[in-house]
Amino acid sequence: MTSQPNTKNSLNNATSPLRVVPPTPPAEESPPPTAPETLIGGSPRQQTNPTQNTSTSFPYKHLLGIGIIVIGLGLISQIPVSNSVNAEAQLEPAPNSHQIVYTEVPGTLTELLVQPNQQVNANQAIAIISTEDMDVEIAQSQAELDEAISNYKSASFKLNTLSAQINETSVKESLITQQIQQLQQELPHLPEVEKLNQEIAALQSTITGIRSQIAGRTETLARTQERISRYQDLVAQGVIALNILEDMQDRESHLISEITTKESEINQFKQQVAAKQAEIKIVTNRKQEELADLQNELHILAATRQTATVELSAARKGVTSQQPLLNTLKTELERRQNKQQNHQILKAKQTGFIITPDFHKLLGRKMPAGEPILEIADLSHLVAIIEVPQTDSDIVKNGAKVTFRPLEPGLPSYTTRLEKMELVMQPDPAQQKQLLKVRALINNSEQRLIPGAKVYASIESEKMPLYQKVQREL
Repeated sequence: MTSQPNTKNSLNNATSPLRVVPPTPPAEESPPPTAPETLIGGSPRQQTNPTQNTSTSFPYKHLLGIGIIVIGLGLISQIPVSNSVNAEAQLEPAPNSHQIVYTEVPGTLTELLVQPNQQVNANQAIAIISTEDMDVEIAQSQAELDEAISNYKSASFKLNTLSAQINETSVKESLITQQIQQLQQELPHLPEVEKLNQEIAALQSTITGIRSQIAGRTETLARTQERISRYQDLVAQGVIALNILEDMQDRESHLISEITTKESEINQFKQQVAAKQAEIKIVTNRKQEELADLQNELHILAATRQTATVELSAARKGVTSQQPLLNTLKTELERRQNKQQNHQILKAKQTGFIITPDFHKLLGRKMPAGEPILEIADLSHLVAIIEVPQTDSDIVKNGAKVTFRPLEPGLPSYTTRLEKMELVMQPDPAQQKQLLKVRALINNSEQRLIPGAKVYASIESEKMPLYQKVQREL
């Protein structure tokens, strides 16, 4: 009976290594009661004295304890535990959050209105550019426009002059044509000629009458002379008195005188007829010359109008061709003036912080168009560049949760997820380790973080067995 406690204690000591998780001092732990072992066949096994079996059971008990410890440690090492990768991170502005302010016109940077790390708003004035080259270009454009306007005005004035000349010539042509037509109609029946012809007809009628009178008197004269010849014989015979003969002779003389007078009158009337015929010829020639002059003037006017029409067509083409050039030069001048006016003062196109540190060195420098001056970044989101050691690169996965802790005291931590991994390894600054760069986007809406600052990053990875974690730590 005294050996039963010993045997029981021995069994308890043999089974005690199974309770090493967590390990505690065996003296403080009370072992559970053990039921008496039974032998094959159902009879209770007789308890033996430990002092009697010490020499035979000790080595097996020691090996059994070691095995149980090893098995327990192995089971413990397989327990999955959480894991994370800790590294430093550098803060940078987020992609597409940058806006570089360029010189939009060539000129000299004369004044800067902002400072590095200053927050600016959209459309806020940043710098002033003195545009000497633009002044020259604007003056040149103005001179070209003035010359084009002068040419256009000259062409337009010539166009108006030619148009007025053509209209005036057309009016003159119309009037002269009417005069020619009227003169051509009047020429066969000129009033002056008609009057002269009537006067000539009257003279000729008078001449005809006088000639009739002369013929009558000539016939009377012939009879008188015949009677005088007979009377002379009768006077000589003394048949008739001499005074009768003398009367007949006086009548002969009177008839001869009348005939001579009448012939003189006919000559005078003929001269009048000739004069009036000459006057008719003069009037007719004058009218014909006037008609010829009008026809010649009409021909000259037609030639002048035709020449002016050709010049007018050329002037219109010139004005038409100059109009697009004039519009182009006006547009170019306005564009340069607006460009100078709008781009002399550089303005921010977005709200953000100026992250260029030394842009004041550009002050006073003459720069071409498109020269960068400073950079503005929207800091509402920042990108953290995390340098992960190569040994941990296999457990860092895209989309993993990462927590950032700023170095500055009092700033809260930020939690986000990895969004980009650069698979290309690069050496660290000491050229001793290979680093994997991963990126995470941080919501910096309160703008407590600034680009260039360093933070601590803790990247969560998948759970792994305890032995693997211990192996990585070692």
